[in-house]
Amino acid sequence: MKKKTIVILLILTLPIYASNINVQSSVEENDNGSTSLELSLHDPISITFDSFFEVFPGAGSVENPYIIEGYYIKTTCGVGIYITGTTRYFTVRNCYVDAVLYGIYIDDVADGTAIVINNTCNNNIYGIKLDTSGSSIVSNNMCNDKDCGILLSSSDSSTVVNNTCSNNWAGIFLSSSDSLTASNNTCSNNDLGIVLGDSDFCVVTYNHLQENEECGVALASDSDNNLIHHNTFVDNFLGGTSQACDTGTDNYWHDTATKEGNYWSDWSGTGVYSIDGEANSVDLYPLDEPAEYTTTEHTTIESTTDVNQLSFTFALLMLVVPLILTRIISKKTKEG
Repeated sequence: MKKKTIVILLILTLPIYASNINVQSSVEENDNGSTSLELSLHDPISITFDSFFEVFPGAGSVENPYIIEGYYIKTTCGVGIYITGTTRYFTVRNCYVDAVLYGIYIDDVADGTAIVINNTCNNNIYGIKLDTSGSSIVSNNMCNDKDCGILLSSSDSSTVVNNTCSNNWAGIFLSSSDSLTASNNTCSNNDLGIVLGDSDFCVVTYNHLQENEECGVALASDSDNNLIHHNTFVDNFLGGTSQACDTGTDNYWHDTATKEGNYWSDWSGTGVYSIDGEANSVDLYPLDEPAEYTTTEHTTIESTTDVNQLSFTFALLMLVVPLILTRIISKKTKEG
């Protein structure tokens, strides 16, 4: 009787142990993929009404936005974090997202209400996408995906700053987004570093563009009146004739106020630097040294539950609970 009882109790405790293994395994995988961030496991998030924010901390105001923070989301669903049609202020930060299509997708939210900061997006088709969400901020994210690390579409007057995008087709793609600023980003080992398509009056400055297979910065034929200056171009489009291309109109490859252009690792040291493309653009004032730029470290956060403590607790319960229950049953058997 005692042996049978102990076996039953051990079987009952196995699910607890198994769940602990799953948590530990997921966190270890997170450590390998997102610079040792300690996060809480979470299902994909979908917010399609303002009221759906209410499960998160915050009030939805500019002073106290809703905060979606500290989640590890790995899913076979199309989107890891999806927010659409909202009017309240919110911030998505310190999350690791690995989904099928979009890691973080912000669509048609009120202008100036979205901040996406300090997230890691891996293995998605698009790491971070903002569509029809003007005056947004995308800052200090790491995107290693397949198609685009960061894609902004129809999101005028937004800011893309301090992001790191590698191993994508395009590191950063700005589509149909005017008066946008892309600054202090690092784009390396992509097919294309930063791409502007149908985007006018943008400023692309102090970015580090290195070892992209083709152009470090590419301006499409419908991208006009943009300023590109104080960027550092190193070994992009090796074997080509230029590290950038321009098929737009009236784009300036220097700061018109300071008369300073960009640093090109293959510049001869004298004269102008020619830009490939039908625009026949040139950098009139190439820099002798790489432009100084700063990057903000991808910070880490502490998870709300310490995984090691959780492991110890589960292990202790697995050992102690069967012993206590066995003693109780044994005592009652003797009394009976």
